[in-house]
Amino acid sequence: MSVDSAIAKKIMDQAQADEYSTSVVPQSERKSFRHILAIAMGYVFVVTSMQVGGSIGVALNFKDAFRAILLSSVILAVLACIMGVIGTKSGLTFGLLSKYTFGEAGTWVPVVIVALTTVGWFSIDAYLIGSTTNALWNNIPIFPIAILGGIGMTITALKGVKWMSRLADVAVPLIIIFGVISMVMAVNSMGGVSGMMNAVQQDTMTFAKAVSLGVGSFAVGAVMFTPDITRFSKSMKQTIAAMALTMVLGNSFVVFMGTIGAVATGNGDIAQVMAIQGLLAPAFLVMLLNIWSTAQGCVYSGSLSLSSATKLSRTKLVIAFGVVGIIFALIGFYNLFGTYINFLASTVPPLTGIFLADYLFLFRNGYPDLDKIKLPRVNIGSFVAWIAGFLVSYISLGLPVVNAVVAAFVVKAALGKAIKADAIH
Repeated sequence: MSVDSAIAKKIMDQAQADEYSTSVVPQSERKSFRHILAIAMGYVFVVTSMQVGGSIGVALNFKDAFRAILLSSVILAVLACIMGVIGTKSGLTFGLLSKYTFGEAGTWVPVVIVALTTVGWFSIDAYLIGSTTNALWNNIPIFPIAILGGIGMTITALKGVKWMSRLADVAVPLIIIFGVISMVMAVNSMGGVSGMMNAVQQDTMTFAKAVSLGVGSFAVGAVMFTPDITRFSKSMKQTIAAMALTMVLGNSFVVFMGTIGAVATGNGDIAQVMAIQGLLAPAFLVMLLNIWSTAQGCVYSGSLSLSSATKLSRTKLVIAFGVVGIIFALIGFYNLFGTYINFLASTVPPLTGIFLADYLFLFRNGYPDLDKIKLPRVNIGSFVAWIAGFLVSYISLGLPVVNAVVAAFVVKAALGKAIKADAIH
């Protein structure tokens, strides 16, 4: 082997070990449809989505709750398909894509949002492992189990997509099986489907608010996490199929678990619902796998986004995420996270319109190598579009989350000449 070949191989091996956090994923490393679908499904099985389902279930009549959840999942599917295709075509992480769109310094804004969201979700997941274990077996203390759970989730995230896929292969089928059993038992306890449909609920939430809440529960995942997964996809068709199935079927299933559980038992926590139903062992298993598959994805995507903006290796960032997440779990960060989720419903979806405008009008022929171009420190056009989308989301007309995406896209596209002049040199 020549010296040049040896150097090239060393660089490739390092990039592979670092999960291509600062480079394009080569075609030789792209994964099968099954791998992409399994990992994506592992992301959507998130406890906060079940809790949102519970909130919608007790605030709307069941028919409207069903419609709101399904519509929010369809919106998430559209957002995820758009971001997924961009990730597949470019082979880049969300963090790297943000650099092209928001500039060398501007990228820190979306990256920090990802970091706060992922460490927040991770801290909730670590605490829930301890608190749910304690709720099911009172003699087991919360914090030691939360710490052990946090360490374990960090280790699997450290191993990358291969280990994440293996865990998802086990977690997703088991969660679906026991989730279906629990929902059937819940429906039967209400007197069947007709009893569930006729359950009297006072509509304390508007339909549009329920849709916005449903979108907000996984907006970060659909928009910011998706490229991190689909950059390993072999084709756009594979990506679109995986994201559509994940959001429309997977996300809806997860939210409905919380909805049906809340309507039947007054509790939107699937582990607690299953424990009430006498399914103690499955409750613990489903809770653990559900939390683990989501939390490892949070650490993985959060570390990837930060690695695009810093010179630290992904390995160091994963460990740092795990440590901070465990500390946040112990100091009660989960008490603040509900308000933050509502904030995400307004701020994250417009990013899809901005990235789509860039992809269609600026980078249609591909994203140039970062070492061959000079990006602006801050791309003002992108931030103007983002602010426009954010403000539009507060106009109560139609579906605010859809209006926000369209507004951000239109503003970004309208600034096309200025963008082209200022985006790359």
